[in-house]
Amino acid sequence: MIPGAGGAAMLSFILVTSVVAGLLVLAAIGFWLWMLVDCAMNESDEGNTRLIWVLIILFVHVIGAILYFFFQRRKRLSGGAAPGCAPPPPARPI
Repeated sequence: MIPGAGGAAMLSFILVTSVVAGLLVLAAIGFWLWMLVDCAMNESDEGNTRLIWVLIILFVHVIGAILYFFFQRRKRLSGGAAPGCAPPPPARPI
């Protein structure tokens, strides 16, 4: 066995782990920003829903963004229980 080969393997493992962790952090920040902008731009203002969700996303960060994505955003996009959001216009016949 070559002396010092274990150190090189450990160094490459640390490098790969750091790159993967950095990419995960960037993805989490991007998702957080996407949910924050989506909530601020598209959520209805009735009953302070928008303000509450923006505060949740701001103060709980990625966990708040995940909660918004799975509970409120899906409900709004499916057309249920999001007062103030107008339904899409009907398709025009060709």
